[in-house]
Amino acid sequence: MRKKVMIVEDNELNLKLFTDLLRAHQFTVEGVRDGRLALERALSFAPDLVIMDIQLPHVSGIDLIEAM
Repeated sequence: MRKKVMIVEDNELNLKLFTDLLRAHQFTVEGVRDGRLALERALSFAPDLVIMDIQLPHVSGIDLIEAM
């Protein structure tokens, strides 16, 4: 079974880079550009790993990590 990775990143170029790289290595990837949606998406996607940008608009990535 493929491992699932959720990427929380507001920079479109960085999100694409992470997504392309991980998919090339057979990971299932879910990208989230808005940190305010990250907790809800994590509950539905159930990732094995979360890559979190800590400087997001509207919410701190550190606060999201603590909430997860």
